[in-house]
Amino acid sequence: MLNGVGDIPIIINSGYRSEEVNRKCGGAKGSNHLTGCAVDIRCYGPEQMIRMVGILLDIADGTKRDFDELIQEKRGSTYWVHFAVRPKDNRRKILFDCR
Repeated sequence: MLNGVGDIPIIINSGYRSEEVNRKCGGAKGSNHLTGCAVDIRCYGPEQMIRMVGILLDIADGTKRDFDELIQEKRGSTYWVHFAVRPKDNRRKILFDCR
């Protein structure tokens, strides 16, 4: 296994975004992407998304490091995990946003 989720490479769709890019792609105002503290990880379906979330939670718990957001997202047939870590004041917010 390359990444714990089969032989599928990890693909980062989005990291840092300028305010203009964030606005054009429908990002939230105040997004962690604006400060370079977030990534969106492409997933090839719901199973890989669930496995990726498990891996990220295991790493956070095992290293005793907190995170700000861990959001499972889906639009149409596109799946991704939004993961954010701030320098301080992390909220450990876990959401499902599968419209």
